[in-house]
Amino acid sequence: MTSADAMRASDNDRERVVQALQEQVGEGRITLSEFEQRSTEAYATAKTVGDLRELTRDLPVDPLAPPKPAAGPTDPWQHPYPMPAIPPWAQRTFPANHPYGGQVQYRRVHPVRIAAAAMMTLWLVTAVVGAVFHVFVFPLPLLFIAFILLRNGRRRFR
Repeated sequence: MTSADAMRASDNDRERVVQALQEQVGEGRITLSEFEQRSTEAYATAKTVGDLRELTRDLPVDPLAPPKPAAGPTDPWQHPYPMPAIPPWAQRTFPANHPYGGQVQYRRVHPVRIAAAAMMTLWLVTAVVGAVFHVFVFPLPLLFIAFILLRNGRRRFR
């Protein structure tokens, strides 16, 4: 008898043995009268884990065996993360599991619109400088250039 078999049995151990015996009755390995006899022994006379093991020794189950560890790592943080072939910052399309789908390209800004934004910024700076230093700056040429740039920016950029 090992030291584990000499340990006192708990109520949970007895319940597991009786449940295993019920399964064996369902599979036809023991009869109903044998089940009643063994379950009575499990509750009445079995004091140690070894006594409970004797009740299931001739059956192909061991309800008191320690649980087997999982085959692989059980913590999801221990699983390796598959790295993509192209790093995300170098990809030109969204990934397939992205809400936008797989083949949507990033939007590019037309260079004329960038120039128009620079002209508008220049016009605002000129207006602020004119207001602060009380210098009149005629903004009509800037507005005309901005209008032309914005008008050309509406065409498709390919």
